[in-house]
Amino acid sequence: MMKQQLILGLALSIFSQPLWAAESVNENLQVANNERIYIENMRGEVQIIATGETRFKVSGTLDEKAEGYELSSKNGFTSFKVKMPTMSNYGNWGDQEKQGSRLQIEVPLGAQLEFQGVNASVRVSGVQGSTKVTTVNGSVYAEKLQQFIQLETVNGEITSVNNNGRITLNTVNGEIEDSGSQGRLSIEAVNGSIESKSSASEVAVSVVNGEADLELTNVQQLTMSSVNGELEAEVKGSLTPRIEASTVSGNAKLKLEKAVSAKFNLVANAGGSIKNELTSQKAERAKYGPRSSLEFSTGKGEGSVEMNTVSGLLKLETE
Repeated sequence: MMKQQLILGLALSIFSQPLWAAESVNENLQVANNERIYIENMRGEVQIIATGETRFKVSGTLDEKAEGYELSSKNGFTSFKVKMPTMSNYGNWGDQEKQGSRLQIEVPLGAQLEFQGVNASVRVSGVQGSTKVTTVNGSVYAEKLQQFIQLETVNGEITSVNNNGRITLNTVNGEIEDSGSQGRLSIEAVNGSIESKSSASEVAVSVVNGEADLELTNVQQLTMSSVNGELEAEVKGSLTPRIEASTVSGNAKLKLEKAVSAKFNLVANAGGSIKNELTSQKAERAKYGPRSSLEFSTGKGEGSVEMNTVSGLLKLETE
């Protein structure tokens, strides 16, 4: 009798524990081509693809710890949220690795898309309305997006491929790689490197404790800054650019077309230096203090190039 009671007690104990099994999801809704779509998924991997269909479709499996999901669609707004327990109800679920949702989502081409996650990696392609992706720990891969494009992560990499519009890329601890971008481009990295091969007309780049390597075609306006980092930009096809570059404890190198037409003003402070390989003009040292400067013009002086550094090297190059 005692043995039977013990077995029954163990069985009750087992079945009274929560069963954290991954739940499948398969939803398909008719929506407008310009539907505003919000997606929230705290953990896992999500792939979002724009198609020619006027539908919102989501399939895959939910986070093992999820308490289901919420889906609503009304008046041009569609929202899909994976419901997670609070940390007090299930410890620090954000630290669990190799768990989370695995979702494939389809949206219309003209959708206005927003995604939010915490420990989530995202791949998104083809959205032509606008796209905003925000995650904390995870990578973001985005291609062939249009209009307003904002991609942000704290700890992770961002890869931007053939996007066109007003593009903002931002990471704290990670690398950013951009190629084929057009329109207006802004890139920021705190502890990481930046690499861009862009045809954007306006480009702004900021890096701290890292490097920025830029290959720009037909850029009209370029702004670069670094702290404890290196800046290197090759500007192709731009004969009258407007460029500003500043560094603190770092170098800035700028390669320009031989036929560039601009006014140049370069200043190096606190022991910094200037090297000019674009023309024969040489920098002049200040009579008092560790400062040097260089001013000159090329062509008709239609564009402008302003560079300054504190304890770094400024260098002008050409082909």
